[in-house]
Amino acid sequence: MTIDRDTPRPVTAEVAGTGRGVSRRALLSGALGAGFAVGVLGTRAQAAPSGSSENLIPNPGFEELNGALPARWHPFSTASASGVTSALDPVRSGRRSMRIEDPSTSLGVGMRSSEVPVTPGRMYEASVFAFVEDGQASLYLEFWDAGGARTRFEFRVSTQLGTWQRIDVGAVAPDDAVSATVLMYQGASNTGAASFDDACLLGGPGPDVELFGPASLTAAVRGAAVQGGSVFLSSRYNTPEGKLRLGEFDLSTGQARAVDDLDIDSSGGHTLAGDGRYLYIGPAGSPHVWRFDPSTKELRTWALAGSSTTWYYDMVVAGDSLYVGTYPDCAIRRIRLSDASVSTYGRVSSSRYATAVAVDGDDVYGGSGAPGTLLRWPKDGGEPTDLSAHLSDSPVGILDLVVSGGTVYAASGREVISFERDGSGRVSRQIPREDRYIDRLTLGADGKVYALARLTTNLYEVTATGLRKIARPLDDVENQLLAPDASGGLAGVSGLGHVWTMVADGTVDVWHTATRGFGYPEVVQSMLLSGRQRVWIGGHYAMTVHHPARGTSDRFDINGEPKALAEGPGGEIYAGLYPSTQVVSIDPKRYEITVLATLGHEQLRIRAMHVDPRRRQLLVASGPAATKHTGALTFLDLRTGEVDVRRDYLPEQSVMDIAVAGRIAYLVGDTHGEATSGPLRPVAQVAAVDIDSRELLWREEIEDWASYESVHVVGSRLYAMARRPRGFWYAYDLHDGEMVAQGDLGGYGQLAGDGHRVFSWVHWSGDICELTGTDEGTRTLYDDVPIGWYNDPAFNLSPAGRATWGMYGTDLARFPLPRRSR
Repeated sequence: MTIDRDTPRPVTAEVAGTGRGVSRRALLSGALGAGFAVGVLGTRAQAAPSGSSENLIPNPGFEELNGALPARWHPFSTASASGVTSALDPVRSGRRSMRIEDPSTSLGVGMRSSEVPVTPGRMYEASVFAFVEDGQASLYLEFWDAGGARTRFEFRVSTQLGTWQRIDVGAVAPDDAVSATVLMYQGASNTGAASFDDACLLGGPGPDVELFGPASLTAAVRGAAVQGGSVFLSSRYNTPEGKLRLGEFDLSTGQARAVDDLDIDSSGGHTLAGDGRYLYIGPAGSPHVWRFDPSTKELRTWALAGSSTTWYYDMVVAGDSLYVGTYPDCAIRRIRLSDASVSTYGRVSSSRYATAVAVDGDDVYGGSGAPGTLLRWPKDGGEPTDLSAHLSDSPVGILDLVVSGGTVYAASGREVISFERDGSGRVSRQIPREDRYIDRLTLGADGKVYALARLTTNLYEVTATGLRKIARPLDDVENQLLAPDASGGLAGVSGLGHVWTMVADGTVDVWHTATRGFGYPEVVQSMLLSGRQRVWIGGHYAMTVHHPARGTSDRFDINGEPKALAEGPGGEIYAGLYPSTQVVSIDPKRYEITVLATLGHEQLRIRAMHVDPRRRQLLVASGPAATKHTGALTFLDLRTGEVDVRRDYLPEQSVMDIAVAGRIAYLVGDTHGEATSGPLRPVAQVAAVDIDSRELLWREEIEDWASYESVHVVGSRLYAMARRPRGFWYAYDLHDGEMVAQGDLGGYGQLAGDGHRVFSWVHWSGDICELTGTDEGTRTLYDDVPIGWYNDPAFNLSPAGRATWGMYGTDLARFPLPRRSR
């Protein structure tokens, strides 16, 4: 195993929030070599309320009147006035409330508070209690500049009927704000009525978020090409700044020659080819093929070869032309190197993917994804010859093509098939069972054809009748390049950014580009704060372990995306991997990885794990494979390795989350499953399981929700969050069977808690809130935290719950969790 250990060095940078007009700037310190950062003191970004309890709104209870309307409140519009009244019933406190009725689907009705002065960069939290009779009620927090223009607003909506519900919204005042207002509103498309009482606006400076630089670096690669003594790599994803990252490395030494972030308008996924001087870049979602000169750094849009939805799947330079295969039109094209003129040979098949191109003296060959089709065109154009009858059925179609001496070689799924240009002399070579597919073919400098297998990375010489294994440079990767190098050997590039070279005697040298300058920050899959106060980050087929006290980090490969992490009683770390459904154990000192189990049983996505130290078992919640509906709770015996996959607790539902209290595990379901056409049951359930006997204790439809997202238990209260309806939550008394509190967070994410405090972190709006579990509802702690999670955010509470580790954009961050009394 290769472990990359980085040493800190100081840098200066700007961190900008993405919160719709919010700017958070600070100096980064303690950045690690090759762009990786862990700061002992970290960066500070202000984003939370101070604990000030002074209500800034005049007449918050609507007790004072100016005529028939609440004093110091103003109609949203002239037409709004007729829909607003002072009411004596229902009333939450005092003698009066404010009632807003909207009888029309074309009129918005609302009342706005008087303006109150605000300080840019400070956090403000607005709230009101609403009693919705029909329709919905909205609360807006608005900021205004000196010219009277509204420069930012945030809002929340409540649709819960017949009870007082607190609506809460928080936001940081933008740089140009001089005042704020609170607006109670019924939208133009809404009809209904609601009463409002006890409005509040709090504000003040708060404790700083501590930033520690990029949490995880990925070197995910899609494009790769060998040119001279260099290998060039292009990033699979754009950098956080929206750039394509292009790296050039010396093939003989592995040293970085250049790393350039190119301003190419695309969604990532870039393919490369070279002609000896220029590199040609085929982006994802771009009409153009781009050309880059590595010596002068000149970048230009070179050839118009598609539309805004075009992806370039294969690119080959042959003679005076560049040949490309594209998605979604499954077409093969030729682009003249001299003048960038484009001609189209035609569509390969009914597939959308033209996955492979090969060229010989007279012909151009194009292969497609499933249904695998192989066509041959005259190089100067004309009607194609269909050679597909010489292939075999393949679930992936054709992944690569090579033509040598008039013989066509096709990587067709689990076979390497060869035949002459007219189809004669066909030979089919089956790959070993351990390989998944052959995904790369190349013609070596010695004139032999070589094949590289996905999953195992077994390297084969393609002989006249079979395959001869000659090396295994890596394990468990997708391959992006197999090519001859200038020394006469072979070079390969994995989709994770490994580069390997093999010389003629079979010696293989492997190195990784992630910490050689090519690694770029990524959104993370998972996070865990261990008992030793190390922060474990699950990335794209990699784990990073941060040591904040030392300001260092370690990075190592792992066979998948760790969707869930848990710590065992001996400090070992358990990871649930996607897409293999493997559960692995990681030694916390040596980072050795041991596979404990593979879930199987139609499971695909591990969602949560819990270690039960008394019984020495690991509980794993999972969702099913595509088109399936039933997930599982799996019991993994950590002493014997015995696996018990239970799909009966929540029938026809994904198991979305698990909360354990004592000997009871509480599970929540999602009726929609993974990539299904719809649910098999209308309402998702909550289940309680005895983890001693593994007996189902009860299963209930507590709320009329189609999908749960997260669950947390504190004492006798079960807190749950919905995916459908999005962002609804409740607190439910397990002893009395009664609903204690309900609300709407505006989006879904994760629940977590420490002692009697319960928190929510909503993925889509980036808000961190505290759920009081009473009619006080929620209060916003952090507003518009830039998203840095691929999945739901993960709380990682420090001792005593004074802070949580998490993501601030792609930076590792520590968020203080201030207490405040009302």
